[in-house]
Amino acid sequence: MTCFLVRDLLPLYIEGDCKKETENFIEKHINTCRSCREMFEQMSEPFEFKFEFKDEQPPQDAVLPEEEIRFKQRYYGLLIIKAAFWFGAVFAVMLIIKLLI
Repeated sequence: MTCFLVRDLLPLYIEGDCKKETENFIEKHINTCRSCREMFEQMSEPFEFKFEFKDEQPPQDAVLPEEEIRFKQRYYGLLIIKAAFWFGAVFAVMLIIKLLI
C-alpha cells in the first residue's frame, strides 16, 4: 500500500507541491524502496521528444496556395462588408440622435 501511495504522490513531490510531512515520508520511502526510487529518477529526468521521419516524405500543407489566397480574399472581403455595415448603422443612429436633440 505504501508504494502505491508514494507513486501517486511522486508528481506532486517532484513539483514541490507537497506538505513538509508528506515530503519527509516520501523521502524516507524512496531511500528504502528501490522500485520507487527508480520511478522517481525516471520521472525527475527531463523528457525530450524527437520526431524523425524514416523513409517518408514530411507531410505537405493540406491547403494549396491558390485556395488560401481565395479564402483570404473572401474572408477579408466579408470583414470589410461587416465593418462598413456597422459603421453605417452607428453613423445613422448618431445622426438620428443629433437630429432629435
